[in-house]
Amino acid sequence: MTALNKFASRLRNDRRAVAMTEFALATPLVLTAGLWGLETANFALMNMRVNQVAMQIADNASRIGDTSTLSNQKIYENDINDLLRGSDVQAGDAIDLYEHGRVFISSLQVVPGSADDQQYIAWQRCKGKKSTISSYGQQDTGKNDPTFVGMGPPGEEVAAQEGDAVMFVEIQYDYGPIVTDAFLAQRTIHSRASFQVRGSRDLSEIYQRDPSDPDEIARCDIYDSYKEIAPPPRQDTGGWDWTFSDSPDAANGGSSSSGGSGGGTEDGEIAERDSWFCRTFPLFCGGSNSSNGGNNSSSGGNNSSSGGNNSSSGGNNSSSGGGSGYSDNGTAGICHTTATDGYHCHN
Repeated sequence: MTALNKFASRLRNDRRAVAMTEFALATPLVLTAGLWGLETANFALMNMRVNQVAMQIADNASRIGDTSTLSNQKIYENDINDLLRGSDVQAGDAIDLYEHGRVFISSLQVVPGSADDQQYIAWQRCKGKKSTISSYGQQDTGKNDPTFVGMGPPGEEVAAQEGDAVMFVEIQYDYGPIVTDAFLAQRTIHSRASFQVRGSRDLSEIYQRDPSDPDEIARCDIYDSYKEIAPPPRQDTGGWDWTFSDSPDAANGGSSSSGGSGGGTEDGEIAERDSWFCRTFPLFCGGSNSSNGGNNSSSGGNNSSSGGNNSSSGGNNSSSGGGSGYSDNGTAGICHTTATDGYHCHN
């Protein structure tokens, strides 16, 4: 009992590695808070960029048209196409607006001849690969609907005056996280902007400069972008790869090596011998792994016990076809890591 008391006293008074222990305990919390702040700041920055693009499109849409001083300004389909293409260039590849979002340009006007300035969407043009529709209505919305009072959130609708038009722009954009989407409750960015048309515009229609060779119409039933070659798909969950393996079949539970196909693995196994984790930390995977087309050598290291060294190095654990992977199924002398039992060895 005296020896136990002495040991407990020494353990209580031992202050070695206290700082390292505190650092190990605090690191997950500090790292999580830092990454959370990084993701939130980047999301706010992306919101600002999308809002700026929406305002730029609405502002330019209110200015387009010919410069005739003898009649109302006409707008043409190629004017709208130039406007959309210019916004894609200005937004840049960092946003990739039309690959991951959709833009809606609507002309909000008063129904001709209506007594109460009934609002309606005279025309609408769209661009982007995101499969969605406008939150505030499609073309011709409001023509026979007296409840349609304008475009915008309830209570904040904008309305046009008779003989005039409002260019209303809405953007829906899917944000791509840089760390993980676990920190975000909503990944879709919604932005809107509106400008009243400058000058006197011909509101009757959108014209074609050359009817015999009409320009493309940015129709709202087509989901496309301006890139001829689509960029590689973006990771929806951020830049972290949670699979500790560089094998393309690791996510599906498969295993491959130059020696042939791998056999069945033990349930719950999380570290294969040919994975990045096992090559970096061989101790946790039962030693070195060599699979050169023949024998899968599992040295197992020195398994020392009281009374001497019980080593099982050099034994070839070969399966038919010279397989790879963890095909031990409880074979004695194999040490590895599993999700259920942690690091353990089979006796």
